Amino acid sequence: MTDATWPPRLPAIERFARLVVAGGLLLLVGLWTTELTASLRPLWLVGVALSLLGVAALAAGIYEELDT
Repeated sequence: MTDATWPPRLPAIERFARLVVAGGLLLLVGLWTTELTASLRPLWLVGVALSLLGVAALAAGIYEELDT
């Protein structure tokens, strides 16, 4: 027997919520990476880039919610 609702669909998450959650996770990973690695090493630079990307995603998500 085939069920038309399988697999069950999750409710759609609004774009601003995705940006805020993704930005927070990127910021968290980036800050921990910079904390656990030596300064100016390649992995440290990746952590800085992730942190900046996380801040940008957080700002975009917040701005998008305030704009509407």
